[in-house]
This record gives sequence, structure tokens and C-alpha cells, in this order.
Amino acid sequence: MNRYQDLGANGRFWAAVFLLVIFVAAACSPAHGAQDHKQILLLNSYHQDFIWNESISRGLFEVLRPKEMGINLHVENMDTKRVTFDKHYAEQLRDVYAHKYRDVKLDLIMLADNNAFDFMRSYHEELFPGVPVVFCGINFYRPEMIRDHPLFTGVAENVDAKGTLWWALKIHPDTKQVYVINDHSPTGKAITRTIKEQLQDFAPGVSIRYSANIPLPDLYREVKGLPEDSLVLFGVYHRDNLGHFHDVGEVVNAVSKATAVPVYGLVDIDLGHGIVGGMLSSGHFQGQAMAQIALHVLAGNKPKDIPVITEGLSRPMFDYRELKRHNIDLSALPEESEIINRPPSIYNQDMKYIWMGVAFTVIQMVIILVLMANRARRRQAEKELRSAHQLLEERVRDRTSELKESEEAMRTIFDASHDAIFIHGVGGNILDANERMLGMYGLTRKELSEISIAKDLSSRNNAVYRLSSLWRSVVNGEPQYFEWKARRPHDGSEFDAEIYLNRIVYRGQEAILANVRDITVRKESENRIRQSLSKFEAILENSLMGIAMSRGRRFSTINRRGAEIFGYSPGELIGNKLSMILSTEVEEEAFVRHARDTLSKRGEFNTEQAFRNKQGDKIWCRMYGKAVDPGSLGKGVIWAWDDITDHRRNQEDLVRTREDAEAANRAKSEFLAAMSHEIRTPMNAIVGMTDILLQTDLNSDQRDYLRTVMDSAQHLLSIINDILDLSKIEARKLVLDRTDFDLPFHVRTTIKGLEVQGRQKDLDMVLEIDKGLHTCVKGDPLSLRQVLMNLVGNAIKFTHRGTIAIRVKPAPDAPSRDPEDPRTIGILFEVEDTGIGIPEEFMDSIFQSFSQTTRAFGGTGLGLAICKQLIALMGGDINVTSKVGRGSVFSFVVRFEPGFSCPLPVAPRAAVPEAPTRPIHLLVAEDNDVNVMVTTLRLEEMGYSYSVAANGLEVLDLLKRERFDLVLMDIEMPVLDGISTTKAIRLANPGHPIPNPSIPIVGVTAHALKEFREKSIDAGMNDYVSKPVDFNELALIINRLVGATPEHAAPVQPAVPRSAPAGSIRPEPPPEGEELPVWSPDKAMQDLGADESLFADFTATARTELALIMTEIGQALDAGDPMSAAKLARTAKSICSAVGAHAAALTAADLESACREKKGTEIYRTRLGEEVEELLIMMRSL
Repeated sequence: MNRYQDLGANGRFWAAVFLLVIFVAAACSPAHGAQDHKQILLLNSYHQDFIWNESISRGLFEVLRPKEMGINLHVENMDTKRVTFDKHYAEQLRDVYAHKYRDVKLDLIMLADNNAFDFMRSYHEELFPGVPVVFCGINFYRPEMIRDHPLFTGVAENVDAKGTLWWALKIHPDTKQVYVINDHSPTGKAITRTIKEQLQDFAPGVSIRYSANIPLPDLYREVKGLPEDSLVLFGVYHRDNLGHFHDVGEVVNAVSKATAVPVYGLVDIDLGHGIVGGMLSSGHFQGQAMAQIALHVLAGNKPKDIPVITEGLSRPMFDYRELKRHNIDLSALPEESEIINRPPSIYNQDMKYIWMGVAFTVIQMVIILVLMANRARRRQAEKELRSAHQLLEERVRDRTSELKESEEAMRTIFDASHDAIFIHGVGGNILDANERMLGMYGLTRKELSEISIAKDLSSRNNAVYRLSSLWRSVVNGEPQYFEWKARRPHDGSEFDAEIYLNRIVYRGQEAILANVRDITVRKESENRIRQSLSKFEAILENSLMGIAMSRGRRFSTINRRGAEIFGYSPGELIGNKLSMILSTEVEEEAFVRHARDTLSKRGEFNTEQAFRNKQGDKIWCRMYGKAVDPGSLGKGVIWAWDDITDHRRNQEDLVRTREDAEAANRAKSEFLAAMSHEIRTPMNAIVGMTDILLQTDLNSDQRDYLRTVMDSAQHLLSIINDILDLSKIEARKLVLDRTDFDLPFHVRTTIKGLEVQGRQKDLDMVLEIDKGLHTCVKGDPLSLRQVLMNLVGNAIKFTHRGTIAIRVKPAPDAPSRDPEDPRTIGILFEVEDTGIGIPEEFMDSIFQSFSQTTRAFGGTGLGLAICKQLIALMGGDINVTSKVGRGSVFSFVVRFEPGFSCPLPVAPRAAVPEAPTRPIHLLVAEDNDVNVMVTTLRLEEMGYSYSVAANGLEVLDLLKRERFDLVLMDIEMPVLDGISTTKAIRLANPGHPIPNPSIPIVGVTAHALKEFREKSIDAGMNDYVSKPVDFNELALIINRLVGATPEHAAPVQPAVPRSAPAGSIRPEPPPEGEELPVWSPDKAMQDLGADESLFADFTATARTELALIMTEIGQALDAGDPMSAAKLARTAKSICSAVGAHAAALTAADLESACREKKGTEIYRTRLGEEVEELLIMMRSL
């Protein structure tokens, strides 16, 4: 049985009454334009015989009446229940509709359900620009859906799960569980999400469970197994987990049959198919409401002025058969409930048979009367009269009953309306009103007859004089719609209202039906929106930053400042693409991709981007982007930017300036390091020879002279060290050590080393260390010692009598300290003297480099500058207070980390080297003859034997032929430097060709920077000493590395005399009758014990040096300087011997001898040149 047939025979009558009361104003307006033949397109989301579509269409046709109203209605069904609605299908539909309606000028478009709604939002401007759109059946409607579509309005469909479940739980109070059923299509998932939102925190004592995406048989088993205290809430189920489509009622009917518990629903199309009922969303009402709004639009109202209906369309509807099945009393239902399948009354059910009986009786009586006419004419006449009278009374009673029921229905609708409705005469007297009107105006029904519409219900600011003309127009058949300022007569409060006036006949006289709706909230919202828009426009136009909104890659709006930055006017940019301000399509694509990815992930975007202005110049902007909806960037992106071109140029200038400064600083550091090296090399000779002379027999004057030389040399070294320290600090190359040490012990030993200077000047030295001082700390003890020695040394220098006090105590925690700094221990040091003091005018400059208050005491003026820098590196600062003639107080705070493992204090002892207890044979690698002389003299004094090598290749050659205990390796040497030589030794295989690759190696260099020490240690050296060499320190290092009494002493080779260094030994000639090969690379690499990479470095160096040496030998011989040529020949011999070119080495030895004897040089020069040239050719071919 069709569900809608069960609503009663009076369905059309009810619909007519509903339309007459609620929407009569809109219904009448288009009637005048019936002859215009309005063209309307109805776009249904689903197929034609889908019951939801049928219900919407039936409601629409009841109100719209296309034939009567002269409307050409075009109906299109998208069929998206049975066909997957995707982008491809949508594009096909677009093409079909574009072709089909290209010559049809539509006046209105009506949409049913979400797929049609989404389709039209996407293609409205493309297919039907400017055509208003009215929709219904839109699930999950949000106002932002039509924010960019001002021609859209309509009716939203909101399922009332909360209302349905509230009544269900009231009817079944013992319910413990609710099982919610929806399919897992996009619609089903969305309805499930809506139900979850509505039922959040609803009925805490009831468990709510949602159906999974399972096969239908499993679903039927699930509901069959539900306990008695359960309910089923059925939403939508049109596609199962296999994608099969199921028609309306198919699944819900099966669910109802499978379970014994009541099944409640959300939409009226399921009523009559197994659900008990609920607060149901009706397609019929949706269609009626959509048609009423359509009539408003056709009457000339703008869609944007008609609010979307979002509430009030769900109705309590129930199935009588299911109510009886589950023993539900009708009194438990809502009073306004609509019940289908209710058995009709006997009269309505058998009315046809009753009338047939009446007719039969009448006919029978007529026959009887005819037969009895002659006999009982009078009596028959009386009987006929009584029968006719009786029949008339029955008909009157029936008609009266029908009228009463109709009036009660009218009153129910009248009073149930959400709007205020009242009926008044042409003169303004109120004849009747619904309850909503009484509540809206604060009146009682008795007061209606005394109320004047113009005086009592209207604001004094209204043009009340127009009311009489309006009423006459309505009576003449012209419905009126207007906004009005209404007034409550009792308290005088006013509110905004919209009013619809229509003509009706009330109790036999002309009257006016007034439909009043309170729009105060809407007006307030509109005012707030207008104010917000005004503020936004003011901000937009007066902002100092560029602000714009883009959709896709085009500007949809931009403020004046934003356009000015690019050299355009706003009108030139709006609607145009970003390519106008980006240099190339590649830049545009990169910018768009980066922005899109970032906005999608974070919703906002920040960057600095280069653009091109109207003049073609490059400008830089700092960009800020915010997506309107990160999930749908097509809704737009808000941009803000400012011009940072000048800032970028300044930054680039700063970078260039910084790079220039850093380059200058590096050049200064390299210059200082080079100067230090060049000064220390001769200083090594000066200090060494002076020290040697001081150990000889001298008279007192000579000894004083030499001590002066030694002091001056030490002073010069101190100056060099200060300059290097300052250079390292300024270049930020000085890195503090982090070593655990005993702070009080370290301070005592440092001050103790200065007490001798103080006693020499008869000064009292006082050291006060607070008992609460941390003992074990982690920091750089050498830097702390350097600061203390400088400050205390200055105090001693500038104090002639009195006391020097050194105080050490904990420092209070500084409020500006970085909480993440691990240096949590602050120590305060004070150095107080009673010296000459510092004048006030010098107080600000004493910590500057090369600053001195007086030249009377010498110095470089770097000490305090270095102290200040070191203290800053240690996390502190230094201060000074002073009075001239009374002394000074230097105080500084440094910060340390807590220490964990401090070494035990050991009493200092003199670093006196022990004499070797066994012969120790050293290899001295040094290319400077003076340094060779100084070093070998001191080594002889200390009891060591030695051999000398002038470069790295000679070192490797000697290590293959002799046994040594230790190598003193100069870092800077020709041919092969000390670093490369050390690496070659360490990489050799033990025993061959170097017997002991792990031989101790001590680096000796004039470089004093820390990085050279680290470079030497990393290369494989065991220790490192700087020039001038402290030979006491060197002896301690040698004894430590070699050991005074090793288990297996190395065999001692006779010392080579200083006059005949190792490089002058002649290579062994070949056995008689054999000729030496020019060169064998494989044998040379094997003899060197080097890998291919290192051997390639050796040969490259040898190739370069040999080519240069051969040129210099020729120049020396041509200039008549055979002794220089002899030295060069000796170097060539060493190189050739080291790389295994023994034939060339023998010829170089012969050339050296010939040069020293000054005869036969040309023969050996020519032969050596030929052999070296052949050797170089072989080396280049590798």
C-alpha cells in the first residue's frame, strides 16, 4: 500500500490549508505573471521513481501548480544513487546540460539534494550565469557553502536524531542500548557524523553503538541478536559494502523483520516499511517549502534577502501497525503526531456500502409507495416525508462534523505556525490571531478587539499613514510584503519584523491575513556584518602593508598599497594572474607549488619572494599567507606583504661588508701567524746560542750582556704571544678547554709562582680563598691562569711598596644569565694593590688593545685587552676602581660548570730532565743550518747521538737504512714537509721498508697557533714543541716517549759528524757489470711503504722539485757559483734516492763532488739533466 495514500483522503485539503495560511502571499504573486511562461529547471540528484524524489516533486507540484501558473518546468534527474557521482560524471552532465539549455533562458533553477547542489555550485556561473537558484534536501548545510553564491537560497535538511531518540527513550524508559544503522557511502558517513555530534553527551546511561561496514546478512544477524532492552535507530542504507544499490524500504523492512526490538527512523520515506516512526524529515514538506521560496524569487525578491530555512521541517510521524506490534500506547506520542495505517472509522470505511443501502432503501420505498399509492397515499406520503427528513438530518450532521474537523485542523495549523498570524478587517480591527502573535506582542485574546494596529502595534517612526492604502491594495488582490518596526503596546519595546499581507474571506466578509515574522536577530547580524565590512574596508585601504585575496592563481581583490608596491593600480591586478608580478613561468610554478604545499599542511605561509614591478625592476617582499579553509584552497587565500627591497639591499651590503671584514681578519691572522713563524725561526737560534754561551766560561760583563740578550728575546716572544692571543680571540678561533680541575689549588699554585717577583720588590702578597668556594669545577684552567698572572703581574709591576691582595669567593647569581648555560658556578676574583693607581681619563681605555696609561713600565698594552676577552669567553666581565696614588682594585667574575673528577693536587717540582741511562739515537729533520747547529749542540750536551735530514724524503731514506729511537720533525721543510712525512711513516708496513713505523715523533716548528699543534697530532706525531725550543722540556718529552731504560735498546749507529750530514752520503753503486734502471715505480712504492694515493703525492712533489732544482743548478753554474750548485745537487740526490731513482741519484752525487772540486761539472750536469728528464717523463705517464 502506498504510504502517502495512508495519510488520509483529505491530504490535498490539508496541503491547501497549509499553503493558504503560511505562504499565501508568495503563492499569489506569480499568478499575475502566469502568462509570462516562466522557464524553471528542476534538477533532481536521484532517479525519477526514487520515493524521496517523488515526495519532493509532489510537494513542489502542490504549491507551484506549473500548468495553472503558466510555468514551463524542465525536469532533469542526475541518477546519482545508481551512478557514481565523480568528477568525470559531473563533467559529462555539464556538457549535456550546456548543449541542452544553450538556447533556453531560465528564470529559476530548483535543486533537490546535495549532489545537484554541489554540481550547480561548481558549474553555475559556467552554465546558467545570473539565474537564481532555490534548493532543498541539503544535508549538513553550512552558511559558508553559499557565501560566494549570492543567487542561492533554499531549505536545508537536518535530521533530528536527538529528537527522535528523546521520544524513543521516553516511550521505552528501560532502554540500555541503541544500535545506529547507516550505510558507509559518503551520505551515510556524513549522517553518522551528524548523529554522533547530536548525541554527544546525550543520555549517559544509554550505550550507543554504530553499525560497521559489513555484509547485509551479518547486519541482519547483528540486529537479530540485540537484547530486549535495545532500540534500533535507522538512518539511510542504499549501498551495501559491495556497492550494490538497495531501494527505499528494502533494508529497513528486512531489519524490522530480523529484530524483535523497535526500529526508529529519521526520514519519512522509511515510514510504512518497518520503522515505528520518530521526528522525521519529510521530502514532501521540503518540496513545498522550496516551491514557496521559488514563488518569492519569481515575485522579484532577491535570493540573498531570503534566509535559508534550517529548522522546523521535522515532524513527529508514526506507523500505527508498528505501534501495535510493539504495544506502544498512542497517548505516549507527541500531541501533534501524524499516524499512518490507522484503521478508518466505520463510516469512512463502509461509506460506499452505506450509501448503496440508503439508495436501495429509497428505491424499495418508492416501489412500495407506488404499489400502495392507491391504498395508502396519505400514509405513504407521511412516511416519505419522515424518511426524507431523517436523511436530511443525517447529512447535515455529517457535514457539520466535517466542517468542525476542518476548522479544528485550521486552528491547529494556525496556532502551530512559527510566525505571528492575525486576521484584521479593512479598517484595521483585529478579528482573530494565533498564539504566536499573542506571545510576540504580549497580548491576551481579550485585548485583541481593543487594539489598533496603527496606534498600538506600530512604532511611532513608521509611516503609519500608508497602512490604509496598503490594505486597500491587498483587498484589491495585490499581496504586499514589507519590513516594519513593530511595537509591543504594554512595555513600548520595539522590534524589526517582516510582514506578508494577503486577502481572505473571513466569516463571510473581506479580511486581510497578516503574516508577521520577528527579524530582530537577523537585522542585528546584518548590522554587525555591515560594521565588520566597513572596518575591514577601512583597514584594507589604509593599511601600510599590501593585502589581497586570491582564488586559484588570480587576484580577486587587492588594496591600494598592495598594488602600489608593484607599480599598478588595484584595477590592473584584480582578475589577473600572478604571472604579472613574477619574472617567469618557472618562478610562478615554484612559488605556487611551495605556497600550496605549505598552506595545505599548516594553513599559513611565510616567505621572502622576489617579484617584478610594472617597470620591470626586481623587488623583494616579505609574504604572509592564510588559507580561508586549509582543506579547500579553492575558497581563497588571504595575503599580506610589505616591500623589503631596501632591507634586502642593506642586508646584502652588510654581508659583503662582513665578508670583507672576515677576509681582512683572516689576512691579518695569516700575516701574524707567518710573522710569528718567521720571527721564531731566527729567535730559536738567538735563544739557543745565547743559552749555550751562558753555559761556557764568561766574565761577569759578558754574562750580563748575554742575559740582556736572553731577556730581550724572551720579551720579544712574550710580545709575539700576546699578539697571537689577541688575533685568535678577535678571529673567534680561541676555543676554551673544558677540564675538571681543583680551583683553590690552581689559584694557589698560580699566585705562588708570582711570589718571587713580589718578594724581590719587598711587597706583601696576601691570598684569601673563601671556605665556601667550590673545589672541583670544569673550565679552562690555562685561560684562568693567564688572566691571574696578567692582573697580579701588573699589580706587582705598578706597586712599589705595600700589599697586593688576591681574594676569591663565590659570586651571586646574575639575573641576566642564560638559564640554559651549564656554567652555573660563578666565582668572583679581586686583585687589589697599593700602587700608583690609574687616572680617571684612562679608565675607559685601559681594556682596549695597545692602550697604556704610561710608557714608563714598557709592555704592549695588550694584556688587559686579552684578559677582558678571555673573561668574556668564560661568561663574565671585568671591572676596575682606582685612585691615583692609592692603588687599584680589579675584580672579575667567571663562570664554571660543576666538576666531577678532579685530579689529586700534586706538589710542583722542578722540571729537570733525567740523564739518559742508555744511548739514545735521534733523527733530526731540519732544513735550517743555524737551527741544525743549535739543536745538535744541545743534544750533544744532553748525551744524545743524532743524524740530520734536510727534508722529508731524506727522513724516509734514513729510516729505511738506520735504526732510531725518536724523530725530531720540523713541520716546514722543502720537498716533503713534516706533516706528509709523518703520515708516510705511520702508513708504512711494519718491518718493510721502514723497520719501525710507530717510532716516536716530536714535531718542532716556529708556528705557535693551537691549530698547528692539533694538525701535527692528527698526522700521527706523539708530541709537539714550539721554537725557540725549551731543551729542558724537550729532554723530558724524549725521556717520556723513549724511556730511560727500555727492555730492548735500539742498536746505536755512529753519529754522523755535523760537517757531513746524512744527505751527503753517496748512494751505493750497482754491482760490476750491471746497469741501474732509470726508475721502477712499483719497487719505489714498495720501498717507500706508501699506498697509491700517498705515492702519487710523493711523485708529484718530486716532479715539481726536481724540475725547479735542475733550473736553479743551471743558473748557479752559469753564474759561476759552484757551491750553491753543490747544495742543489745534494738535494736532487736526496729526492732521487728517496723515490728510488738510484741512477739519477749517483749522477747527482757525482755532480755534487765535481762542483765542490770545481772541475768536470758540465759532463755531470748534462748527464743529470738527461736522466732527470727521462725520470720526469716516466712520472708524468703515471
